[in-house]
Amino acid sequence: MDNDALNGNSLDEYAARVSQQLSGQSANVSHSSVERVESGQVSLRDSFAQHVQASAIYMEDAAAGVLKAGSLEAKEAAIGVVLAESVQARTLHTGALAAKEVEGQEIRTGLLFAVNIRGDVYSAISPAAGLAIGAGLAVGYFLTRLAWNMAKRRLSPVE
Repeated sequence: MDNDALNGNSLDEYAARVSQQLSGQSANVSHSSVERVESGQVSLRDSFAQHVQASAIYMEDAAAGVLKAGSLEAKEAAIGVVLAESVQARTLHTGALAAKEVEGQEIRTGLLFAVNIRGDVYSAISPAAGLAIGAGLAVGYFLTRLAWNMAKRRLSPVE
């Protein structure tokens, strides 16, 4: 939202100003459900947040929809989409995980994009697996067409 749109409503201006001022602060969310959390450092315990954005996030027995962080430390957490520089987790379940470094005792994800992986990290599909599956399908398609064309030539009447 640009500044011209905010000028019409003083409450929106105030909310934008306060959000900007609190971006360097810490936020503790415990035993609650919130829509959005933006702060320098965030601690989520026994809570749910739809969107979390921070430089450092600690989660314990918590869930989140979308999470953007510099670093994430999680114990018993579930997250829809994670975008982070560094992820350390004891138990983490996520739909998609993109990070430079991933380390954990049990991390389960549907789609994984990571540079360095340490520990027990399980992914249904990684980019390398997707590439291998695609290459396999392409080779299978090519060989099937080749076999079909050869069979067609052999079975066609000779003139």
